[in-house]
Amino acid sequence: MTKKYISISDFVIVKIIGRGGFGKVLLVEKKDDGKLFAMKVIKKDMVAQRNQKIHTQAERKILENMRSPFIVQLHYAFQSESRLYLVMDFMIGGELFFHLRREKRFNVEKTRLYSAQIILALEYLHKKNIIYRDLKPENILVGEDGYLKITDFGLSK
Repeated sequence: MTKKYISISDFVIVKIIGRGGFGKVLLVEKKDDGKLFAMKVIKKDMVAQRNQKIHTQAERKILENMRSPFIVQLHYAFQSESRLYLVMDFMIGGELFFHLRREKRFNVEKTRLYSAQIILALEYLHKKNIIYRDLKPENILVGEDGYLKITDFGLSK
């Protein structure tokens, strides 16, 4: 059996769901099974201009080895001549920041639940000797089930 390499042509772009300094995050649908994913598209020239090659490589390596219900899962990683692609869990609830801004403050029960999930994610990372250095509501995503996952490991060590 030959291994099939995956590329951008295996996905349908649904819409842009985020933008950053290095590129954007797209909602994509995998053509063969219809599954939805978040695809982080990173411009190679921006990585080179900002001397972020090590951070970008670290992010991919960290994500490849994560198996926690509270950390986004990397499903595919590939590249083209000009871009890097990281295909991860799509979290339909969006950023925790959006929910916090809408609700102003969370009730005690929700705060306890969210805090416990974040602590479990950080504990898992620390057991793997990874320091997550970008904890903020914009980097915590909410799933359809209301559970949280940490994303964006570009500053992790």
